[in-house]
Amino acid sequence: MFAENESYLNTVESIGDIQEKYWKKNRHPYVGGIELTPYCNLKCVHCYLQDYDKTQILSTDQVKIIIDKLFDVGVLFLYFTGGEIFTRPDFLEIYLYAKNRGFIIELLTNGTLITQEIIEVFNQYPPASVSISMYGKNEESYYKVTGKKGMYKKVINTFDMLFSNDIHFEIKYIGMKENEDDYLEIKSIAEFYGANFSYSMELFPTLNGNGITKNHMMSLKKIIEIEKAYGRDKLNKELVKVKNPYSKLDNVPLYLCDMAVSNFLIDYQGYINPCHKARFKKWNLLNCEFKDAWDDYAVLRKEKAEETNKCIKCDYVMMCSPCILVNFLSTGNYNIPSDTVCRLTHMRVDETIKN
Repeated sequence: MFAENESYLNTVESIGDIQEKYWKKNRHPYVGGIELTPYCNLKCVHCYLQDYDKTQILSTDQVKIIIDKLFDVGVLFLYFTGGEIFTRPDFLEIYLYAKNRGFIIELLTNGTLITQEIIEVFNQYPPASVSISMYGKNEESYYKVTGKKGMYKKVINTFDMLFSNDIHFEIKYIGMKENEDDYLEIKSIAEFYGANFSYSMELFPTLNGNGITKNHMMSLKKIIEIEKAYGRDKLNKELVKVKNPYSKLDNVPLYLCDMAVSNFLIDYQGYINPCHKARFKKWNLLNCEFKDAWDDYAVLRKEKAEETNKCIKCDYVMMCSPCILVNFLSTGNYNIPSDTVCRLTHMRVDETIKN
């Protein structure tokens, strides 16, 4: 009997195996996000929505209609993002509706508006994870980034509540000039709470292509220093050995990521987009079927990179993993990468080879 069970366990595929072997292969949209609102209680200097249109926000019932459509096409993982999701007074109603539909839910938040009432709901209907962006090691850093006072204390209070109620959460350090010396302290906070820790330090323009956000990006040298402290140099040692798989191909796809393969984002007006940076005001789920939009976005996978695209000939494309949407927001051309991205990649290469 034990041998039979062991044989069965050896044949059981993980959810990751299923994603790679079946869902991605068949373009099954298994993970998606809903941008509940563009509004936020903070005024962060790096926000990519800071100059975006903020009208015609989905109503509670409209969000539910969209959730039903995602359920009908077999979406399994759902994340809510903003803006700040907890600025919506109907958040819990929306959240519980999605939970009762059976979605595995992740919440993306700044963590300053979570109340005891919300914690009590999470105790009964827990999210898979709460991902909290953290902007500094103290009130001073938080004020420099968010323009609001008292936010650090609110975030720490949220960590206390989540931790004491055994609710899984992640702390994500959003690094920039205003908090570039806070990395180790924020990592220590994550370790104290036993929370997952991640970081992001490469700022990209607003969705309107406004490069004002880049004024707050820390120096490339500082990014390399922090990445080394985090242990990214180990990953770089492996990536620098990987040869460019596209350099000898005649027709290279324009999109080198999973965009329009398995992931998508529905913006706060109901438009479905193949990723959170690609804002195509083309298909609105309030008046179209998901399948129509998803089938149409399949065409994106057939688009080819121009022969002049320097990324497809670069020896270190696998270390960079270029995002063509960042290219477009930065340079106005999908095939021309941001100079900042290129310089950072080559600095990583130089640092790796040196060591």
